[in-house]
Amino acid sequence: MKLKNNLKIEDKFLGVGVAWVDSPKYIDFIKNELDPNHNYLEVHLPTSIKNVPENFPKIAHCSTLPLADLCSPTSKLIKDVFDQAKTLNAQWIGEHLSILGTTTGVQFGYILAPIHEDGLQARIVERIRNYQEKFGVPFVIELGPRYHAWGGQDVFEDYKLLRNISVEAGVPIILDIPHTFATANAFNVSFEKILDFLDGAQVCELHIGADGVSKRRNITFDDRWEQLKTCLERFPGIRGITVELGKNTPLDVYCNTVKKVTERLKALSV
Repeated sequence: MKLKNNLKIEDKFLGVGVAWVDSPKYIDFIKNELDPNHNYLEVHLPTSIKNVPENFPKIAHCSTLPLADLCSPTSKLIKDVFDQAKTLNAQWIGEHLSILGTTTGVQFGYILAPIHEDGLQARIVERIRNYQEKFGVPFVIELGPRYHAWGGQDVFEDYKLLRNISVEAGVPIILDIPHTFATANAFNVSFEKILDFLDGAQVCELHIGADGVSKRRNITFDDRWEQLKTCLERFPGIRGITVELGKNTPLDVYCNTVKKVTERLKALSV
């Protein structure tokens, strides 16, 4: 059963998304080198939003309301996140089908892959329904990474779960390309095989790595770009491509990658 009050995400393609960083150097980069017609801001909530530029489209992202936890986070945290998303006029808010341990306010420090116990899908769909009915912000969902098997076949169950919740709840998917590729490598399957599990669901946003390159896995920018093109061809409803900022990525490297992805995307659409 799909949600009766499913909130529609607009069809407009937003371009390339950049992570919001509240620093003078980064704000200068946004204002002077990015274009609201080709770039948008990804604001990771909850955070300070007073300096977020008003003229750029915004989306909200979150990893503090993990959908697979047994219990919800505190009502104050939930309200703070959604109030900020509404203040930003965010196109949508994205969250993970993961566990974080927020039930008592003690966090694991990392989003962990879900445990596929009975009732997991129903619990997540109900949680999404409650969020949308109460706050009226369009919702999108994504997976965190999985590097080890819990029960042998859980890697496939993760993507089946993502697809099934998307279809049942009527919410689009964020597809994280580096996480998907890392999962494919860890379980010795192809990147394209993982994508097969998402057939029939709407993918509205792509994530690529902070600098588009993984030196540990010997992934070049061009290799990552080919994976991105594969996803664009397979999922025609994509609304944005977000370049995620890693904790250890120098800001100048990140900004150069954003500009490179933006220019390549413009060339691709010519």
